[in-house]
Amino acid sequence: MSRSAFDAPLPTDAHDVVMCRRAWRQRKRGDERRAMLLLRDAAHRNEDDARIWALYGVQCGRAGCLDAAARALGHAVWLRVRRQEPRKAQVTRDVMARVLAL
Repeated sequence: MSRSAFDAPLPTDAHDVVMCRRAWRQRKRGDERRAMLLLRDAAHRNEDDARIWALYGVQCGRAGCLDAAARALGHAVWLRVRRQEPRKAQVTRDVMARVLAL
C-alpha cells in the first residue's frame, strides 16, 4: 500500500525527511521561497547531512538567493570532504558552479 504525498507523516519519519517532502510539494506548487525556507529548517536541524545542505543550496539558487546558495553548497562540500567522499564533493562543487552561474 503506497502513501499519498498528502498523508500525514508517520511517527517514524524523521523531521528532515518530512521537511524535504513538504519542500518538494511547495516547489511543485510553484512556491520556491516556501520550499527554500522548509529546506533551511531541515538543514539547520541536521547540520551534518550534506544531502540536505546541497538541496537547500540548490533551492536557494532557484529562489535567487545566491549568497545563501554559495554558503549552503560550500557547507555541503565541506561535509563531503570531511567524510572522505571526494567524488560526491566534486559533484557538489560542479552543482555549485552551475547554480552560481545563473
